[in-house]
Amino acid sequence: MFKGILLVGLVLLAAACTTTPAELFVVPETEHESKPVTASGPKQGSTPVTVSGAGRGTAALTVSEEPADCPGGYLRMLPGQSAFDPVAEDIPAYIDIVGAASSIDGEILTAVFSLREIPEEMEFNREGVKDLHSEYMWTVEIFVESSEASEFEQIEYMLGAVYSARRVLADTPAATRPFQEAVRSTLWKAKHDHEQDVTFLINVPVHVRMLVSHEEDTLTLIGEVPGITSQSTLLFSTYDILLGQDGVSCRPG
Repeated sequence: MFKGILLVGLVLLAAACTTTPAELFVVPETEHESKPVTASGPKQGSTPVTVSGAGRGTAALTVSEEPADCPGGYLRMLPGQSAFDPVAEDIPAYIDIVGAASSIDGEILTAVFSLREIPEEMEFNREGVKDLHSEYMWTVEIFVESSEASEFEQIEYMLGAVYSARRVLADTPAATRPFQEAVRSTLWKAKHDHEQDVTFLINVPVHVRMLVSHEEDTLTLIGEVPGITSQSTLLFSTYDILLGQDGVSCRPG
């Protein structure tokens, strides 16, 4: 089952695997919430993801234990687990997840997307994408602790790489730019407002490192996530506002 994601302006509407969630709003930078974070020692039970050639932007995956099955929708994985996903020929290669892996070291999360292909250059600000609308996204939803709340309301953070369109005029032509030059990485904190039935995504002022390997077709995000442990769960997904989305499919139970 696909996870429906629609971004309109600075408003993000997301549907969890089986529920219709509240609205998600990205808070402008003037309203960023600052939350102190601290690094701690490695958590037990994690399987490292070896990152090599950092200066060249390359990343290599280690083998990790198999993830647990889940009944439907997209797979929620523990840090240190890895999974493969079938090729989806009906979506662009740069959002087609063929594998995912992660590790934690203290509260530092390393998340690796293996994609069918990451082109050196891509088209940005395409026709049909309005100014400030999020055009492309590669995200990891982070469920720090399990609770009895709905799946959508359990999301506490989102680690992501994103490009938001910059179209001065409606007929501004698309621009071809290097992938690593255009796409930006960030960490959002989810703030749920039950009275308004909305969730705000507030930028967390921490450095999120992005490594791209065009040889291995991997996109790696590395950032400090407050409170994350080896028992937290992760959900990988990708998004193109015009051409679809993908995630790591659950295997039949």
